[in-house]
Amino acid sequence: MFVKSSIMDRRNFLKYAGLGSGTLALAGFSVAGFVAGRGKDGNTGYGKTPYGKDQFFNRKPFWVEKPTYEAVGNPQRIDYLDRLFKRNAEMYQFIYSVGQGNLETIKVQGIEGLPEHLRAYFQEHPKAFEEFFTAIEKSQEQKANWPKYRDKYLLADAWSSAHSSPLKIRNSFPPEPQGTPEDWDFKGVNPYPLPLKSPKHGSELIKKIAHSFGATLVGIAKVKPEWVYQGFLRGVGKGDFEVPEHWKYAVVIAVPHEWESFYANPTYGTSYDAYSMLRFIAGKLETFIREIGYPARSHVPPTQYDLVMPPLAIDAGLGELGRNGVLITPELGGNTRLAAVTTSMPFEPDKPIDVGIAEFCKKCKICAEECPSESISSDDEPTQNIRGFKRWSIDQDKCFTAWNSVGTSHPRGCRVCLAVCPYSRKNNWLHTLAREGDPRDPSGIIASAMLAMQKNFFDYPGANEYLPPPDGNNKTYGKAPDWLRTEEWFDL
Repeated sequence: MFVKSSIMDRRNFLKYAGLGSGTLALAGFSVAGFVAGRGKDGNTGYGKTPYGKDQFFNRKPFWVEKPTYEAVGNPQRIDYLDRLFKRNAEMYQFIYSVGQGNLETIKVQGIEGLPEHLRAYFQEHPKAFEEFFTAIEKSQEQKANWPKYRDKYLLADAWSSAHSSPLKIRNSFPPEPQGTPEDWDFKGVNPYPLPLKSPKHGSELIKKIAHSFGATLVGIAKVKPEWVYQGFLRGVGKGDFEVPEHWKYAVVIAVPHEWESFYANPTYGTSYDAYSMLRFIAGKLETFIREIGYPARSHVPPTQYDLVMPPLAIDAGLGELGRNGVLITPELGGNTRLAAVTTSMPFEPDKPIDVGIAEFCKKCKICAEECPSESISSDDEPTQNIRGFKRWSIDQDKCFTAWNSVGTSHPRGCRVCLAVCPYSRKNNWLHTLAREGDPRDPSGIIASAMLAMQKNFFDYPGANEYLPPPDGNNKTYGKAPDWLRTEEWFDL
């Protein structure tokens, strides 16, 4: 008995010692990774190295013939009212033109009192109608509460406004289309183009040019009709239309948000820094393509685009669709903002990739757990059929309500789901290990280990904490950089 007991004790000792040493190793690994993540050397995407050197992930081993999104029916064109901002813009226009700005009147009239197109949409999505008014009420509260937070977030608000200014100036660059694509996209096209040596040469050339303009990631895809919005076309207005024949290819470009402010979402972050950069990159690319003899049209969110960006970027081989409904790339994770230029210039399109991001999202759920609006599905599998494709559901109306709730001067976004994503990490050794190791690990051990480390050794405020009092405490995921902390520079 004594011998058996000793053997068992020794086994338990070795077992727990192994677990303990493993835990200590993981803790040390996490601390080292955390320290590496604080360094500024890992910030990528702002052209420190030109000609695509910021694109540091080799996609070729992970090319696949079919994208990782799953078709479960006949693909359908996306109605323009499915875009939250288009839908809200029409609601605002109706409220002020018919209701003289009286929200209560429109609310009492209900869905049946809306114009036909809006009525049809909200009859299919009645909760979205209710959420619209909740968002408006939250927006009014947001404006009323802003004086409480104005001093603390003065620099963050000024920084966001500075980046948004190019998007608001009348006749800004690039100019908005005036007329049909068959007319506008050909304006200024060089009538004497030189013949390209091959479509491959065309792809390589346009990528080098896009990188020289400041793009971090560049991919090329054929334009599928299901990625083109239906019901509204810039330069033409409302009405159904066929996809223009010269929209054969899309050059998809991506840049990240500035990393330090990005981690300090929602109150210190902004979407405008990336969007303003994308506007100038895409606008210059549009001009370049026309100058060498081909039609071109730039498409830049948040408002000036006619195609849905994430699936287009998936087709272009930039990344995969995340649980949070956005594109996740190996280099930038969710910190990836997109624009595109459509053209008939001959290209060799890129292949989609499968690096295991979609599979990882099934395990992770961090974005759903941290979402202040609870608008991201926590389902284990993407089961919702949306226009013929399987994906996780995203309640964009509840998401927008959170935009109208966080402690900012106006609803300029949240982006918490992007910041907390484990893929949204800088280019340090820890990120490289995960990025290069996980796609090559059929066992899933690396993904499970990295996820365990992420959840156990890194702090998350909790969903409600990102909101102002009384619901939360204006928490941010990461600490704001000193150049956005007003108290560092001004007496409050």
